[in-house]
Amino acid sequence: MKSGLKRATLGILLLPLLGAATSCSSPDASSPAAPDAASQSSSAAKPSTPSSSSSAADGNTGSASDPSAAAPGPEESLPADPGAVVQSPQPAPEPTFDAPQEQFLAGKVPEGTDPNAVLQVGQERCDQLTSANAVDADSVISELIMNPAPDTADAIAALCPELLPALEAAGRGFPDGVFSVGAAAPHSDEPSVEPGTYRAYGAPADCTISVYAGGGELIGSHDGSAPVVIDAVAARVESDQCYSWFRA
Repeated sequence: MKSGLKRATLGILLLPLLGAATSCSSPDASSPAAPDAASQSSSAAKPSTPSSSSSAADGNTGSASDPSAAAPGPEESLPADPGAVVQSPQPAPEPTFDAPQEQFLAGKVPEGTDPNAVLQVGQERCDQLTSANAVDADSVISELIMNPAPDTADAIAALCPELLPALEAAGRGFPDGVFSVGAAAPHSDEPSVEPGTYRAYGAPADCTISVYAGGGELIGSHDGSAPVVIDAVAARVESDQCYSWFRA
């Protein structure tokens, strides 16, 4: 009996010791294990990596850090606006002209030439002659005698007909040169002048005009300071440095 009591008592005394030993050697699964020194050292040495949320944030803000992602490149085309109205190029409107302008332009506009440019030349010529006529009408006649241009005559006839009297007077006059006496054709291939009385424009210095008979004999020589008579018996007229002669 005593020996059995001793074993029972010894077993009761050993149970707390065995529990203490078990608690020291076996970690409690419910309590967190303390990291050892090696694990702490490894964690301290390893660089931290961005979390997935950080990566996602970087992905969302990549357009701010990457300039190429901010706007479409030069080769990229923007989507067409379905509501935009596409207009095809329209041909330039045909120029329109009034009857006098059409009259002047007739036969004067080569293919590919702007008719407005041709019309402008004729209008400018009219403007020049009209301005001169307001100051000195005889100067316009003299100009038309010495520089008879078909385009100028056409411009007067169509665009400034108020100058037609000056144009007609110029047709009866003649410039310097050698002329036969007959018809009023001072600018033809065989220039000639009508018999009549003529005066030199402006009485220029050094002006001389000589009138010859059919046999070549001199009828008269003049300096242009007074009107000169060319008789029907005259055959030839020579004018030098007188510039222009009007029918008086």
